[in-house]
Amino acid sequence: MISIPPRTATDAYFAKMGGLRRPDVVFDIDLGELVEGHHVVARGLEISGADGVLHYEFVPGVRQHELETKGPFFWYWMLSAEDDLGTPYRDDNGGAFDPEGEAAAHGTRDLGGPVPRSARRLRLNFRPAEGWEPTRSWCGQLDIALPDGQVTEAWIDPRQDAG
Repeated sequence: MISIPPRTATDAYFAKMGGLRRPDVVFDIDLGELVEGHHVVARGLEISGADGVLHYEFVPGVRQHELETKGPFFWYWMLSAEDDLGTPYRDDNGGAFDPEGEAAAHGTRDLGGPVPRSARRLRLNFRPAEGWEPTRSWCGQLDIALPDGQVTEAWIDPRQDAG
């Protein structure tokens, strides 16, 4: 675990949107080092728009030299979504992140479709970037109660999985 920085990068993103967008559910959960050298901190969800969106931050932000030395997609951790209604969500993992972020860089990850208003539970599943095996515990799953946003985390300990 790291000391989670203030949500400055995410707040700046929403400020740039001029108040046209905002998170529907807010949380600050360090998912662990899903990318070598970078923690992924989940900041919240937009679920009232056309498609659901997870907002997150890379801590620290991804540096240009990393893209050059590790390849353009070394940062590509995986997300899948499911809900209590059995809604089909795509797993195309679309999204983007701010390559200018220093201490933290805001990013978005599409959930793969709209979250129905009648859904009462949304489960997000995470996997580290391909070729990266975290050496410390990481969050493999968030269960989010809707609409209130209470979150339950499920962690994976690589030391237990190795034995």
